[in-house]
Amino acid sequence: MANDSLRQKTLSGIIWGFFEKFSTQLVTFIVGIILARLLSPSDYGLVAMVTVFVTISGVIVDSGFSSALIRKKDRTDLDYSTVFDINVGMSVIMASLLCLCAPLIASYFRQPIITKILYFDALYIFLGSFISVQGTKLYADLQFKARSTINVINSFAQGIVSIAMAITGCGVWSLIVPKIITIFSGAILYWHYQHWFPGYKFSKKSAVEMFAFGSKLLISTIINVVYQNLYPIVIGKKFSSSDLGFYSKSSSFSSLPATTFTNVIGSVAFPVLSSIQNDKERLANAYRKMLRISAYILFPIMISLAVLARPFVVVLITEKWLPCVIMLQILCFDMMWYPIHALNLNLLQVSGRSELFLKLEIIKKAIGISVLAITIKYGILWMCVGSVFCSLIALFINTYYTGKLINLGWGTQMKDLIPSLMVSVFMGIGIYLIDLALSNDYAKLFTGILAGIVLYYTFSRLFHLKELAFLQEIIKNNIIHRK
Repeated sequence: MANDSLRQKTLSGIIWGFFEKFSTQLVTFIVGIILARLLSPSDYGLVAMVTVFVTISGVIVDSGFSSALIRKKDRTDLDYSTVFDINVGMSVIMASLLCLCAPLIASYFRQPIITKILYFDALYIFLGSFISVQGTKLYADLQFKARSTINVINSFAQGIVSIAMAITGCGVWSLIVPKIITIFSGAILYWHYQHWFPGYKFSKKSAVEMFAFGSKLLISTIINVVYQNLYPIVIGKKFSSSDLGFYSKSSSFSSLPATTFTNVIGSVAFPVLSSIQNDKERLANAYRKMLRISAYILFPIMISLAVLARPFVVVLITEKWLPCVIMLQILCFDMMWYPIHALNLNLLQVSGRSELFLKLEIIKKAIGISVLAITIKYGILWMCVGSVFCSLIALFINTYYTGKLINLGWGTQMKDLIPSLMVSVFMGIGIYLIDLALSNDYAKLFTGILAGIVLYYTFSRLFHLKELAFLQEIIKNNIIHRK
């Protein structure tokens, strides 16, 4: 019965997680296309310049307490209230620091408007702290449907406001101001679904206990955020805001499918794997299934995007964005491994090895910075190539330590991934050969997509990939039979 209950929660989580991420990312994708046509590459470059500072501020506000709450098996209202108090207090500190540092950051990038942009972001960080714990509670309680509904509505509201502002000529503010709208809509929706407020109780014992786990994740997350935004920082300083805009757009397109699917799997993986953390055999089996499904779904998407990058960019956001095509193609081979990294790191958190998580982040980021230092003098394209190399190195490091924990090392994981990778490569070659016969970008894009779907399904059946049967089972049991 326990296995059936866990299986049902996992499938329910995947379905609702997919609904949430697909819906929100569909809205984000459509809004992004419209905004890319209305705004300039330099507008996106300005936002990319400040992203690292805003993201780090948000990470410090959370301080790893959300993950600690989810992992804690005997959570109480006092625990939630304690984290709420900490989040609000930290948001005041970080928002104030962001405002104080805004003129210095603007001076570094030689863009005075950044000062005002950071003032708005500071307000967003402060207001967001009042609803962060409510989101964590839905996550910890495996209330995937409510969480999905809230995020979809918020995404839609933000998109509508962004487009309206862009049409009226608000420029870069179309990407900044609408975020605050989601704070207020989110507060209303959380209250509707939970009728719960954390209160102002505080437990020093609870705070110390959770921080012992969360602090290591905090440091590793900050390192990761800084590293992920190191390229925009360097490009924004060394090159123009338009160059950064091209890189930012190619990065967002390549990361969209990878992060969307990773968030779907990750939102289910962490709480579900945490619930069976003491059963190594069940943990290993559940992890391997998530790993295979991740590769089976994401590998063909990323390879197709790389092959169809030019018609994709031209059709959706016009030829003014053509310089980002080659960057997009390179970065696809970086981001295709993203969910594999995330699942391996999830396993470290589930196993309570936050100190190892931190150690690995430091090692991988040191390698990445070294590669960046070598490639920066050769230009942005070689910097992108360097990021692919770093991703492969990180893959080996992550899987090596996973093997130490539950005997699922690099060899075992590659054995699980290779079938999906081979089928995806065959599909990519087929798309490329078919598109060689076409000259129109619209025809290339739509023919390539249809051909990719047909080829991938055909090759999956030909090579008897188990993942296809598993997905068909999910659709049959959880969608068709429920109608």
